[in-house]
Amino acid sequence: MDRYTLAEVLRKHRTAGSVNAERIAVTFEGASLTYDELDVRSDRVAAGLRARGFAHGDRVGVLLYNRLEWLELFFAVAKLGGVVVPINYLLKRKEVEFILDDCQARWLVFEKALADVAPVDGSRRIVTIDTSVDGGIDYQELLSADADDAPRDAAKADDLVLLQYTSGTTGTPKGAMHTHSTVLWNSFHQIVDYEITAKDVYLIVPALCWAAGLHDIALATLWRGGRVVLSPSTGFEPTRLLATVQRERVTATLMVPTVLKRVLAEPTLGDYDTSSLRLIVSGGEPVPVTAIEDAQRKLPNCAVLQVYGMSEFPTMMSYLPAEDAVRKLGSAGRACSAAELRIVDDKGNDVPPGVVGEIICRSPANMIGYYNRPEATKAALAGGWLHTGDLATYDEEGYIFISGRAKDMIISGGLNVYPAEVERVLAQHDDVIEAAVVGKPDDKWGEVGDALVVVRPGATVTEDELLEHMRAELANYKIPKRITLTTEPLPRTTSGKVQKFRVKELLQS
Repeated sequence: MDRYTLAEVLRKHRTAGSVNAERIAVTFEGASLTYDELDVRSDRVAAGLRARGFAHGDRVGVLLYNRLEWLELFFAVAKLGGVVVPINYLLKRKEVEFILDDCQARWLVFEKALADVAPVDGSRRIVTIDTSVDGGIDYQELLSADADDAPRDAAKADDLVLLQYTSGTTGTPKGAMHTHSTVLWNSFHQIVDYEITAKDVYLIVPALCWAAGLHDIALATLWRGGRVVLSPSTGFEPTRLLATVQRERVTATLMVPTVLKRVLAEPTLGDYDTSSLRLIVSGGEPVPVTAIEDAQRKLPNCAVLQVYGMSEFPTMMSYLPAEDAVRKLGSAGRACSAAELRIVDDKGNDVPPGVVGEIICRSPANMIGYYNRPEATKAALAGGWLHTGDLATYDEEGYIFISGRAKDMIISGGLNVYPAEVERVLAQHDDVIEAAVVGKPDDKWGEVGDALVVVRPGATVTEDELLEHMRAELANYKIPKRITLTTEPLPRTTSGKVQKFRVKELLQS
């Protein structure tokens, strides 16, 4: 990827000998763009931005729901040698301001529906969609530019192209810096590992502003000449997803485990033709074996592939093939084709199988650092390896089992308790949707487990029954001393990660 940039992802389909120029590249709510149209329209946007003073390296905050313009803008900024800064539309205005100020954004693009959280204070250029502000630029004006005025070689492979802000589970968000090369390496390994072809139709379920939305197979599909189908960003409904799979003949998609379980539990699932679906990618937490078995029964032509990753390696540094899902229950799989993984102790030495250590990763897809955070970058990339902060073990076959975040580990009576292991066992119970385990002070043991368990509406399971369920799987010292049942979802960040500090607050109250 030394010379390749994101511009070539589209332009390769318009070169002599390509048959893809008139193929549909992306579809959204009945509207579509061919590869030719997506490339030309992004050229026009690039030309329009440059005519209005856009400079190489400019940072562009993108505050949009899923829509065709999101992808047009992404490729336009990439062609200019600029930097896309995706902003989660669920953030509050102050949080948006923090990201824009932190990355020193010179531009902000937003749509009418998100105007209330868009800071318009004169400190940066504004581009609007479906609305207008004083001194702002209408997106349609950019599209009126001549595509021939777009730059052809403004970007280089090692240019920064993406600032993917972390969720902020441990403090303020940090901008993970990615170049054209790191982004393309991530897409390349997906093409290899998941056998993406021009025949694939990939349905984007998450928002494009999340790493899981933009990086998980979407760019890989476009690179191969397949078709991307965008879902609306809000109001997820299993029936709408199933109708889209049937109508668009979707072959692959991504669903976090909670979404997957909702789809599999949909009473009308059998009424839809899902025979085209060959692959569901799922990550963020282990997929319960009950969900895997349910998927095998209800979606017999489809494999459920579990993945592990993060904003710093967006987003699949390891994966567990469907055929190993039951045999290696709870595993995050093995390293993808573009990554080398190790499990090390606090001195950086490799640990033997079965011993907990930190996952570190060496890959050309790794971020190059955190924007304007030299100390955090030095710690995260020490020795040329990405230090994930995630604890795990591995077995004799090299399969990784996540134990949890290092900061979440509970030390009870001098013994280490890894919440992820306990949560995984709780989630295997038929009445449990999800669970979070945190530590709380204890006079006798120093610290003990405290569990917040989300159960299905109408469930009759009791605390004693869940304790008995865990005793069959876990040593006594790992079992939480208290279980609190609820039907309310766990508190999460805007990108879907459980906020353990809020779980503690809820349990304390």
